[in-house]
Amino acid sequence: MTLSELPTDIILDVVKFLEMPDPLSLLLTCSAMYGLSHERSFWISILQTIRNKYPIACPLHDDLSKYTLEALKGLIVLWMKLRNNWNQPRPQTVRPMTFARLPAPARILLNVQGTDILVLNMEGKIFCWDAKLSTPFLFPAIETGGKVTCVSGPFEALSVCSLAVEIIASHSGRTYVITIAHEDKKAIGFTSQFLVHKSRYRETLFLTGDVVGSISREHNQNHIITFGAASGDNRHAEFTTVLKPHHSGYSDYALVSSFAYKGHLYHLYNDGLSARIQHISQKCLRSGHLEESAVYNFAINSSYDEFLDYFFIIPSTPVYGVCAVLVRVEWNDYGVESRVTSFTFMPNALTHASDDGESSPLAFDSPCVTEHVLGRIVGLTPLVKGLVAVDSGLNVTAVIQSEPPNSEPPKLVLVRYHLETRSTSVHTLTVPDTINLFYLDSLCVDDAAGAIHLLDKSGVLWTLRYI
Repeated sequence: MTLSELPTDIILDVVKFLEMPDPLSLLLTCSAMYGLSHERSFWISILQTIRNKYPIACPLHDDLSKYTLEALKGLIVLWMKLRNNWNQPRPQTVRPMTFARLPAPARILLNVQGTDILVLNMEGKIFCWDAKLSTPFLFPAIETGGKVTCVSGPFEALSVCSLAVEIIASHSGRTYVITIAHEDKKAIGFTSQFLVHKSRYRETLFLTGDVVGSISREHNQNHIITFGAASGDNRHAEFTTVLKPHHSGYSDYALVSSFAYKGHLYHLYNDGLSARIQHISQKCLRSGHLEESAVYNFAINSSYDEFLDYFFIIPSTPVYGVCAVLVRVEWNDYGVESRVTSFTFMPNALTHASDDGESSPLAFDSPCVTEHVLGRIVGLTPLVKGLVAVDSGLNVTAVIQSEPPNSEPPKLVLVRYHLETRSTSVHTLTVPDTINLFYLDSLCVDDAAGAIHLLDKSGVLWTLRYI
């Protein structure tokens, strides 16, 4: 039996195991194989294989079966074009830059992957912005009346994206859970709920499908997890449980961040030489009784003598193989002109374990991979992470300034993590001369849409598109 004589469903099963561009080469082998190009199932199979490893130009959980044949082909073309562009030493923008002047200075809180949706914070209000049309969506702004002190990673489901935001005002705190419903890359709903709590410094926020929580530190250095569960219409009515994570032997480790995945919580600790991830199961969170939990260790390799200002940035999801990126400034004893910014990618894998509430859905078996970029992140202070952003975890963007005597204008760099080879590369993104990178206040990257959003201190918002 020849290949062309095989049933279509068997051929499609084979296609699932092929890496791009091999499925496209298959179409050229004979007329029978070329006939697959008219089958939507063929293109869906290719896209599902790609999406298991990389973001594509649509929301994370979008149903591919709703797309037309031409739209499916278009998603593959866009993915290939972006991959090719961002692998160049100097990736080029391919569409005219768009910009808008906001009424006041603002900060970017979230970009919903694969959509035109930005969530912005401005003058005590949080609102939903259309990055493509450079105009706000027609939803009332969320009045917070305070300062944003902490933002969780997003929780994404089909046609919905949520994030938690910590607001401090008048010596009290509120945790807002903001939910964006979207369709065809546009917001169709923008709502929020909040709970009031005592003003306690919260090191990090986390959000799962039915739990919003925070982590704070007591005087005895215990890290307290406090959270509220979903219940009725008032989804986050109150904090229900206080947990003290087990961290014996962590005396030299500082809790730097945390993230949630499939209802499980992961704490990230760091002592400068290594990092640890502590897993707290979904069962523990729901029961309020913390049992002995798994701890994963990562060595951080560096040839530099000194370092400072380290922090983790958390991807929007760990499904693409990176759970966190550790960023810090390093140098040798002989002078600040040797300063570099290091980007350490912490890989993970999906275990596909049974959903028993105890087993971790993530495994951490691979070593970290570090890339060094000459210079220092612009805007970096002990309290501010500076101009650096991550989306899927595979690409980090940052504004880097070289040190004297080699001072040059700051540049927008793209640091890429390559899953296939577990290696990294650095690329300098082209930026129009009209944008003053020194004057930026925040930025974000959308790996799926191939877009980078830049917001300066006066409230001018630019969008650069690389596909």
